[in-house]
Amino acid sequence: MGLAAYAATPRGLVGVAQGAGAIQINGQPFEGQASLWSGDQILTGAGSPLTVISSPSERIRFEPGTSAEVTKQDASTLVNLANGAIEFQTAGATKTDLPNGIAVLPSGSAVTLAQVTRLANGGAQVAVYKGALEIVDADGAVTVGAGHTAVLNAAQNSGSDDQTDQNKKKKKKVWALFVTIGLSAGATAAIIANEPSRKESAIDP
Repeated sequence: MGLAAYAATPRGLVGVAQGAGAIQINGQPFEGQASLWSGDQILTGAGSPLTVISSPSERIRFEPGTSAEVTKQDASTLVNLANGAIEFQTAGATKTDLPNGIAVLPSGSAVTLAQVTRLANGGAQVAVYKGALEIVDADGAVTVGAGHTAVLNAAQNSGSDDQTDQNKKKKKKVWALFVTIGLSAGATAAIIANEPSRKESAIDP
């Protein structure tokens, strides 16, 4: 009997990480190349991006000044983005978690190229260069296609029932905007574009 051409991927392995400069994994200096595992904490310094390759179609670039945690969930990689930005190429296996129960998921299995950025005001921006993503919260989902940018507003948490009601009304108005411009109702986002991104991708093959 012949041996299998490739060994099975070890459980919990996210991919191979490559980078240089002021990068830390789990608080320890990064040596330039290493395996990245589920639960690893990533911190990139100024001018020091980190690229993680899981397969030819799955790669994530953690931009300089980014803090994030990666988790392996079956065949998917989940990035919990605390600060900074990630650019990623995915055929359906890369997902991003943002605060306040908002998730950014691939829409279908076509190759998608996108960037998710945490903003200084606590919100986030999702720019899609190829393919499509879904921005999902407990109330529904919004599909963001290539050439579109979605800006997610920072949540305004308050103990006041009146303010909570005002926030709900504001959110419903945003949903109405989605319907007006032909998008499905869902997560707290505002579609800014129909404009192609002017940014050149660092990982586009």
